Amino acid sequence: MEKRCLALYSGGLDSILAVKIIQEQAVEVIPLYFCTPFYGFTALRDPEAFRETHVQRYGIDVRVKDFTETMIQIIRTPKHGFGKHLNPCIDCKIGMLTEARYLLKTFDASFVITGEVIGQRPMSQRRDSMRIIEKESGLTDLLLRPLSAKRMPVTLPERTGLVDRELLFAISGRGRKEQLLLAQRYGIKPEHVPNPAGGCLLTDVMIAQKIQATFERYSPELPPREEMILDVVGRRFQLDETTVFVVSRDEEENALLSSLRYPGNIFFKIADVPGPLCIFRGVMHRDTLLKAAGICLRYGKARGRQGHTALYGSDPYAMNQSIEAPVFSNEYCRTFQIDEGTHTSL
Repeated sequence: MEKRCLALYSGGLDSILAVKIIQEQAVEVIPLYFCTPFYGFTALRDPEAFRETHVQRYGIDVRVKDFTETMIQIIRTPKHGFGKHLNPCIDCKIGMLTEARYLLKTFDASFVITGEVIGQRPMSQRRDSMRIIEKESGLTDLLLRPLSAKRMPVTLPERTGLVDRELLFAISGRGRKEQLLLAQRYGIKPEHVPNPAGGCLLTDVMIAQKIQATFERYSPELPPREEMILDVVGRRFQLDETTVFVVSRDEEENALLSSLRYPGNIFFKIADVPGPLCIFRGVMHRDTLLKAAGICLRYGKARGRQGHTALYGSDPYAMNQSIEAPVFSNEYCRTFQIDEGTHTSL
């Protein structure tokens, strides 16, 4: 077997430690970072900056993989169901590991590692779930979890002597005491120890609701990745059956929305008055344009004032069309806002 492996790298402390543990055994580790709008959005937007950060902080050279299209398919029909909201954790892990298995030959690697810890996550890191994941990903005997390895069956890399089982660990449960000690051992600065939260936006009830609405709007087809990105930022309004409008909530989201120059995205703002940048996506006719202009006005500094004009166009810095913005009440605007409990399940 080649002394090279792939790592399913999440950027969390456990995956960082898994890489370090195996590197310490003179095995070359190639970390794969799968990202979507729901997790890893920073890497999705700027993979080179993300990669440089992890090289500088942890000495880990990450390969960023856009997993969005596969994730959209998983969300529509997850074999193992959802967690509390719209998070198909088991199917997601199977999908990423399946992709890693396909890449073994590409990278001339012989096995895969993850930072999984038995009992840490209620859905995907139970013993039974972990067995299902390795079987359905096609990685039985080739999937090594260095942090919990001594609590699990011996894998092929261990039996062949490629990895010394005695140098692996038997960590379990949700505590982080042992991991924090390992972080010190590997010289990870305290300020660079990632927070324990998983950060998948599919576990957020409001974002899950927006994503549900998008799937329903496109059914029976799958929604495009551009729609999924709009589901994780700003306030979302549905102006009619085919048209959505996203309103930023602060300057940071203004900057984010301005970078989303995808085909079909039309940018809105109120002329000469501070306020949100917005994105219109759908059918442009007078009714939807007026609704968009009025909602844009309602969330800016000129709310409630007549006589303001909304600018719109495909370039956020050169909007060349305009329409007078009607004054809407907050209650009227909220009738278009996608909110919890207003849509059926997928």
